[in-house]
Amino acid sequence: MTDVLDLDLRPVIAEQPDPVLFATVSGAHLYGFPSRDSDVDLRGVHLLPAAALVGLREPDETRSRMWVRDGVEMDLVTHDLRKFVRLMLRRNGYVLEQLLSPLVVHTTDTHRELAALAPGTLTGHNAHHYRGSRRTSGGCSRRPANSSRCSTPSGCCSPASI
Repeated sequence: MTDVLDLDLRPVIAEQPDPVLFATVSGAHLYGFPSRDSDVDLRGVHLLPAAALVGLREPDETRSRMWVRDGVEMDLVTHDLRKFVRLMLRRNGYVLEQLLSPLVVHTTDTHRELAALAPGTLTGHNAHHYRGSRRTSGGCSRRPANSSRCSTPSGCCSPASI
């Protein structure tokens, strides 16, 4: 199993063509179920130069790269800040996971400012998404059929606890 805490991922960030405002670990490592062959999913935000944003052509706002580094499969996806903020304002749980991941590889003041704004973007839509994720990921595996409540005494899967 690849333990992301044992990897120095800073060189990956330093190699990027534009400044990276933050990078976090996502995927199996974030969710707590990495396997021996899990890749390392890095997600973040980069800052395109102003010249790339002004003109007749839309810039490539998302960069995606997969490669093997030191025997570990890496998967890096970053969005330009402008696109990331648009996604954040559209109730996109995917970008909130990236922003609020506790597995931080690189951070800046802008990252901290965006994280402080995150609670203001949360809606019932986000709760619905994660409620469904929790049920399908095994979080409610002890829930009896035809019941909205978990059968454990703590009621870990009751609507109020999700």
